[in-house]
Amino acid sequence: MTIAVDAMGGDDAPAEIVKGAFKASKGSKAKILLVGNEKAIRKHLPPLYKRRGIEIVHCDDFIRMDESPGTSLRKRNEASLVVAARLVREGKAQALVSAGNTGALHQIALLEIGRLKGVRRPALAALLPSEGEPVLALDLGANADCKPEYLLQFAWMGSTYSHRVMGIKKPRVGLLNIGTEVSKGNTLVHHTYELLEQAEGLNFVGNVEPTGIFKGEIDVVVCDGFVGNMMLKSAEAISEFILKRMKQAATTNARAKLGGLMLRPSLRSLKQDISHSDHGGAILLGLKGIVIKCHGRADRATVCNGIKAAEQALESDVLGRIGESISPSSVEA
Repeated sequence: MTIAVDAMGGDDAPAEIVKGAFKASKGSKAKILLVGNEKAIRKHLPPLYKRRGIEIVHCDDFIRMDESPGTSLRKRNEASLVVAARLVREGKAQALVSAGNTGALHQIALLEIGRLKGVRRPALAALLPSEGEPVLALDLGANADCKPEYLLQFAWMGSTYSHRVMGIKKPRVGLLNIGTEVSKGNTLVHHTYELLEQAEGLNFVGNVEPTGIFKGEIDVVVCDGFVGNMMLKSAEAISEFILKRMKQAATTNARAKLGGLMLRPSLRSLKQDISHSDHGGAILLGLKGIVIKCHGRADRATVCNGIKAAEQALESDVLGRIGESISPSSVEA
């Protein structure tokens, strides 16, 4: 298997991206293609990198983090993200990993790689921490405006990923809502609930509130991209705020410093639980290739885990299983 890595995408590219790829190459079965400026990439690679199954695919251009997605991106044929996606389209790679511009990645992946047959919209899925096993949430920003049929497909794709990659025998699927009662929610949620309830073979357990996600009441949670992205960013912001305030509180006086010192191992474990680095990033489900979106602030550990996530998805044949799992009723226009 071959994984193309956008070496120029991300706040700390190419240094952290390249070092993360080199770290992932240790013991990996995958061949890794680092796509970007060869001179810049080589600065962060040991001389014998080829022995680790790493190759460099040179291109001069790259898409900046602050660029707005649009028709102009279609003309950027030599941008690292475009070249990496093209490698997947041409079969020279089976997966793409990038910490770059999210909007650009979504657009380019659709144009260059394309959707699996029957998939109406790809969905951005990521693991959220919970009191039990991590919960797969989708869509987290790929589709701001959705139809009930899209959310039905998200449920099938999420359930398939949860089963094939995470090893959950019969994933519990919940619909994100403002209450667990069937009567709660807007028109989109009401119509989606009906479709999910009627979906034969899908383990739909009903509506779930955000608290239910973090309590581990479900394995997969489905929502439209606008709501999902707001939930994800709010959760990230709140967790960072709490950790920052706890750190400040632990330095106010001598007694607090002593308590903070004693709590340091537990706080380190808490930080690890809510960190995006352990899971590598989000996966764009529904495309003809595996596409992993790492956090824009991705460090080498995040990139390494993103590459491992891509490798695991390929080994599990997630693409083939998603194609089989899409309900015929959800494919109708």
